[in-house]
Amino acid sequence: MKPFIGVASDLMPIRGYNKRYFALYSILIGLIGCSVLLGMYPNSSSVDQAKEDGTVQNLADIIVLCFTAVSYEAATLDILGEGKYAELMRLHPESGSSIISFKFGWSLLGGIFTQAYVGPLSDAGYFHILFWMALALSLTPFYPTFAVWIPEKLRTVSEPGMIKLCKGFLFDRGAFLDKKAPFIVITLCGLSAPLLAALTTYCDLAIGLSFAIALIVMFTAATYRIFPTSFFWIFLSIVLNSMSWISIGSALGYYYTASEECVPGGKLLFSL
Repeated sequence: MKPFIGVASDLMPIRGYNKRYFALYSILIGLIGCSVLLGMYPNSSSVDQAKEDGTVQNLADIIVLCFTAVSYEAATLDILGEGKYAELMRLHPESGSSIISFKFGWSLLGGIFTQAYVGPLSDAGYFHILFWMALALSLTPFYPTFAVWIPEKLRTVSEPGMIKLCKGFLFDRGAFLDKKAPFIVITLCGLSAPLLAALTTYCDLAIGLSFAIALIVMFTAATYRIFPTSFFWIFLSIVLNSMSWISIGSALGYYYTASEECVPGGKLLFSL
């Protein structure tokens, strides 16, 4: 979703700001996702009822949507922050990569700290504590965003190429027409991931695979046609590297390494 979020924030200022309200709305969505997860966790009766009614799939869909909402907040704040420090690097090239090193240094430190407590708490069954911590962390960016710690220029409808869509929403038509093709390709690229996830989850696997192959071919051709040649070769190398790497990460990794009680024969299947 990051490419779509980035394009939307660049072209559609909300109340005159490109980043502020996109960030605030993402925080609200993340809080809703965390709150629903926290509300569902201690309510074991809902799980038992879902088993009796045969609606476990629906319950699983709700849980996935909640985690998607949390991930949406993280992705939005991340891409908006990346856009801002890229702007600062362009305005102050003498700074070099210092701001990137600063950002990823703290990110790595946070990841190490998180892994240090998530494992022990999960093994002890204290998932509700993790959900409370996630709720608090989701709320953490609210004040800095609301207080405009990241400075932005107020956009107005009087700017050349800017039009008013509706109350509070502007559209940078000039910027869109200036780079129409890249904007469209980047937007479609961002939307393809959730669409592909939906197809592979609710449709036949062959349909999802065919759609994925079609997307790879179309985006490769569009990149060759629209972007500079150097960018195309980088994109192609990333695509080929990704296609040659068989990943069993994320939920699939947990499935194959789960205990016999959770997945009978799972470890045996993984060893084969």
